[in-house]
Amino acid sequence: MTELNILFLIPHPFYQERGSPIADKMVLRVLSERQENVDVITYPEGVDINYKNINLHRVLRLPFVTGVRPGFSWKKIVYDFLILIKATQLILKKKYHLVHAVEETVFIALFLKAIFNVPYVYDMDSSLAQQIIEKYSCLLPCKSILQWFERIAVKNAEVVIPVCPALADDIARYRPKKVMVLPDVSLLT
Repeated sequence: MTELNILFLIPHPFYQERGSPIADKMVLRVLSERQENVDVITYPEGVDINYKNINLHRVLRLPFVTGVRPGFSWKKIVYDFLILIKATQLILKKKYHLVHAVEETVFIALFLKAIFNVPYVYDMDSSLAQQIIEKYSCLLPCKSILQWFERIAVKNAEVVIPVCPALADDIARYRPKKVMVLPDVSLLT
């Protein structure tokens, strides 16, 4: 079996004991056990993890951009732009077989696919269009534009991995190539 070179994009502080970072850590553990070569790009905040064949790259820490919280924010936009720069730098140095894009980094993966022809997997925790409209109701007139961007991201992914069947049903109208539901695991013991 051939080892894969995977570029894994995480758009939040990693690692922290909360929702998405816990799920990302579990995926990385499995990839490590499979002996895949993974370069992870993430925010500067968080605790390092040490898994075999997993290389953690943090974007530049900016002094005025701290305490990044879940959900859409200007802080995430700043760090996502730095993820784009770092991803471009790495992809110019190394051949990747796949980009694993979590949440909004799917748009970075879409760009990388268009420029460098690297396929991507969309790790979809929620509908980004719906999330933005719910948080900023003033953007309701832009709903169709936001859904258009989401449709393009979904249609161009090799696989979309939503966290629940309801989300899979919601994106079916975008006609994804392949959908594999991977439910979040309960953190209750």
